[in-house]
Amino acid sequence: MDPRLRAAVDASVGWYEDLCTLHGVGSTLVDGLWSALSPPPPLHSDAVVVEPAVDAGLVRARLQGREHCGVKDSFATMDLTGDGMRLLFAATWIHRAARPAGRRDLPAGWAAVTGADELAAWTGQHDTSDVLLPPLLQRAHFRILARRSGDRIVAGAVARLGSGAVDVSNVYAVPGHRVDWAELAEVADACFPGRPLVGYERGDALAAALDGGFEPVGELRVWVR
Repeated sequence: MDPRLRAAVDASVGWYEDLCTLHGVGSTLVDGLWSALSPPPPLHSDAVVVEPAVDAGLVRARLQGREHCGVKDSFATMDLTGDGMRLLFAATWIHRAARPAGRRDLPAGWAAVTGADELAAWTGQHDTSDVLLPPLLQRAHFRILARRSGDRIVAGAVARLGSGAVDVSNVYAVPGHRVDWAELAEVADACFPGRPLVGYERGDALAAALDGGFEPVGELRVWVR
């Protein structure tokens, strides 16, 4: 497997572990399939494929009895329509090679969110109020990042340091603004220097990420029932 894809998938699993822990949800990783032991946090799948050898039969067995659930097929190899699921979206894993380590300042306008009120303003614009909770602000490997114009948050992202890579996710901008992904990469570098950056995007956000120096390294699909 391309090690860049491996890093991106593993970072995604780490994110799920952290968010489930935050919400008091247990999990298991057996036979290359991660799954939550009870309903996961909002906007998260019940199961994540971690190894390409996982097939639809294993997914079906693991999620048996769950009327409503989601699956992140990290390698886009499955067709789960026969299991009563529909494709929610397809996306592309992305990677940007590490830059030389060194102390860097955050680009102008960007800063880490530090307080609950500011986090509420951030999540309120991104529909993640019930997902990204204040205790994340006290986790050393998380940075919830905001770009301001005056007193207003106009863009945001989350950078999470995992095992050797930084997962860049939850990237958004309010209407009338856009995220410069080359600048966002500088922000992530300033937070966690010397690491490769990974994530996944689709549509216009994917195009912006590729324009900003990221490379596509694989495909994924998210299914829901």
